[in-house]
Amino acid sequence: AVVSTQSTGTHEVTRSLHLSDGAVLLVDATQGVQAQTVNNFYSAFENNLAVVGTVNKIDMASARVSECKEEMNRMFDLEEEHISEISAKTGQNISAVIKQVLEHVPSPSGRVDGEFAAILHDCQYLVTSGTVLLTILVKQGCVSVRDTVSFLNSGKVYPLREVGVFLPGLQPTDSLSTGQMGYLIVRVKDVEDIVIGDTICLPGSGVTPLKTLPQPKPSIFSCVFPDELTDFRTMRESLEKLVRSDTSVTMEPDSNPTLGQGWNLGFLGTLHREVFAERLLGEFGTSVIMTRPSITYRATLANDEVVDFNSARDMPESYKVLQWEEPLVAVTIVTPAAHISTLISYCMSCRGVQKENIALSQDRLLLKYEIPLIETVSDFYSSVKMLSSGYATCDMEEGGFRETDLTRVDVLFNGQMVEGLSMIVRSDVVRDVSRETVTEIAKMMPRELYKIVIQCVVGNKVQARAEVKPLRKDVTKALYGGDKTRAMKLLARQREGKKKLKDSAVVKVPKTVFRKF
Repeated sequence: AVVSTQSTGTHEVTRSLHLSDGAVLLVDATQGVQAQTVNNFYSAFENNLAVVGTVNKIDMASARVSECKEEMNRMFDLEEEHISEISAKTGQNISAVIKQVLEHVPSPSGRVDGEFAAILHDCQYLVTSGTVLLTILVKQGCVSVRDTVSFLNSGKVYPLREVGVFLPGLQPTDSLSTGQMGYLIVRVKDVEDIVIGDTICLPGSGVTPLKTLPQPKPSIFSCVFPDELTDFRTMRESLEKLVRSDTSVTMEPDSNPTLGQGWNLGFLGTLHREVFAERLLGEFGTSVIMTRPSITYRATLANDEVVDFNSARDMPESYKVLQWEEPLVAVTIVTPAAHISTLISYCMSCRGVQKENIALSQDRLLLKYEIPLIETVSDFYSSVKMLSSGYATCDMEEGGFRETDLTRVDVLFNGQMVEGLSMIVRSDVVRDVSRETVTEIAKMMPRELYKIVIQCVVGNKVQARAEVKPLRKDVTKALYGGDKTRAMKLLARQREGKKKLKDSAVVKVPKTVFRKF
């Protein structure tokens, strides 16, 4: 199997490289080496894959073919004479790439006449037919459309409904053999029987489990709850089907006093989170309420126990903690030299530490920074694009942990804490974050007949406060004259009634507040 390193999903690239025998390093001749190209090359290098260098879009007027080949030689130690120059649009020199692949990428090692064994690479639930499309890599043997297959993980057996390859759409065939990447279509009663990375074989064979795929580690978390148009059961079924096809998502039960029962989902990043929500709505028609993302922090307790947590509810008490740590990301940025000072200043404002500054060419540089993950969750990508006028590219990967100081901030409404709004905040910005939070929440709260006091507190100490003024009914409107004590009595009675209502009423926090905070 061969995979191009110019892809959009880090986990998908890692999973594909783990199954591949070689990789095509595809570089756009009009843009040169990008940040993601660098990280994907080193992923291929770590998997000991044969790498075939290729420069694409040589038919464009703005193509910089020689400069791109120099960059690839400097960055990846690829010999310029072995780098193919192609145009995927016109088909120019495509045969040269195929020749390079045949020469440098080793043949599949499995036996064609051996017992059938394949690795499950991906799966997709087909809503229209109620079946499951399994993407597999055949490691040895052969499977035909008339066979019945077995999953080693669950032991379940299913007859095949269709076998085929991707060209690039679904093309049915009679069989798949050693080294081929293709698909199987089966009807599965329980989606929990499907595990990405499982070994698929024929029933009763003596095949042992093949090497497992690397398991991704989620970096951000969001809670998902059903909205008015979706009930909990429908949401759960949709989530389970989608999570089976995307194993990089973790799923744990959760609950909220206002939003009800839900799930705490872990994602690889903000883009992964957005794509998952779009797939949930587009493929299953399930609309949900998704809370703002949080990240995993680490605490070392007094008894030397290390605890990971991603919500204020699970945060240990501060007096038990010896050290707090926050996650880092290794950020790679490739940018024109004209924007270098602006991007360096921005990375420093995100508490970044520079690790490398490499000149790719006369007018292009590569920057490597270690930046706290929390600084990149919201709009880091868009800010890099904006500051570089769209010319810079950015890629990230896990970068370990760094010591920090954390504080739990609770939000009170008329003295009553709403647990779902509690936050984990760096101690040096508690006041600024608290002030911004109460101001924004106050704007989103509907007015009631009583005053609503919103407070951010740390322990018993108030950090910020905002008020939502009550609605006022003109109780003196019916008076047409007489002594002013009559009006004063009515106003005093109104104040007393509002005071009793405030003491007994429970503030209803709108769902829009939970979506944002």
